[in-house]
Amino acid sequence: MADASAGGATFLGETRMLAIQVLRLDPQNPRLPAELQGQSQEDLAVDLALGFDAYTVAESIASHGYFASEPLIALEGEDEAGTYTVVEGNRRLTALLGLARVLIRSQFADADRWEKLAALSSVSDTDLIPVVIAPDRRSVTPIIGFRHISGILQWQPYAQARYIAKLVDDDGMSFAEVGEMIGIDRTKVGNLYRDQAIAEQARTLGIDTGNLERSFSLLTVAMSTTKLRAHVDAPLGSKTARGEQPVPANRETELRELLTWVFGVGATKPVIADSREISKLGNVVDTEVGLKALRAGESLDSAIQKVKDSGTDPHKRLTNRLKVGKNSLLAAAEDIDDFIDDVAVLELIDEARDAIDALLTAVEDGKQPG
Repeated sequence: MADASAGGATFLGETRMLAIQVLRLDPQNPRLPAELQGQSQEDLAVDLALGFDAYTVAESIASHGYFASEPLIALEGEDEAGTYTVVEGNRRLTALLGLARVLIRSQFADADRWEKLAALSSVSDTDLIPVVIAPDRRSVTPIIGFRHISGILQWQPYAQARYIAKLVDDDGMSFAEVGEMIGIDRTKVGNLYRDQAIAEQARTLGIDTGNLERSFSLLTVAMSTTKLRAHVDAPLGSKTARGEQPVPANRETELRELLTWVFGVGATKPVIADSREISKLGNVVDTEVGLKALRAGESLDSAIQKVKDSGTDPHKRLTNRLKVGKNSLLAAAEDIDDFIDDVAVLELIDEARDAIDALLTAVEDGKQPG
């Protein structure tokens, strides 16, 4: 039974053995981009097989069978009586459907390979699969979030951000509540929420976000860079307003150019080679001469050289700023004891931590081997 307890432990959901033919892929699967959600079962299977390597799972099932220790998690179907929508395990279900149904595997990009694999397996639509029936989506949120965001089976960053946005926008959860539920820091929750909101805003502006979605972590690095965030006037993740576009309307032109510099668009290539150059991009954008060079279509290296030639000394400016910041924080530590519960003080500390995280990210990225 659902929510049964024994010895202090709580067990959510009821385990049943269900035939593959009554199981349905989740049209709200967070792994899929918004424009791909709500598709037919066949189209969902094709997208999951193509984008998430369901074939590898199918190979394991064909060779070793389906392990009962890995039940799917599903909800009773709302639109189709007697069916169950799988909310956790869609890649595994795609593998099963590909092995069991000619109609589905024939639509896969590598249909011949799937056909050969299906011939070696004995999976059929009537085979029974262990499935945990959950009472509702909200009840499985901690499991899905922990497993795919902070756990060992992590989704790609864009899918993580979209799932967090669903919890905040649709379920009304705060950043702190989401962080506690899925086991990550609320600062990361806020940053992912802000960055997916920027991606959504870009899409509404007609910007091609394909490269952004595929390399979403670059946007996170860019928004952790103070100078680039200031260029588009985006907020700190912790200050992002729920349901609102993070970039002001008067900075949409800057948003377009920043996304072009980082991800490229159409025939225009990005000006950075990888995440290690994002901090360099920030330094260039922060100067009038560098920004002018980039807007004229020059390379990042060319813009950097023009900044150097202009007499600007980034190293001296950086060390001065770090010294001032260090001294200010040390001085603040002398007064903190009397204000450890002050909301305004705690918010400023959060902002300082965001700034430190951005610096550390830039340093670690810069140390990565080329």
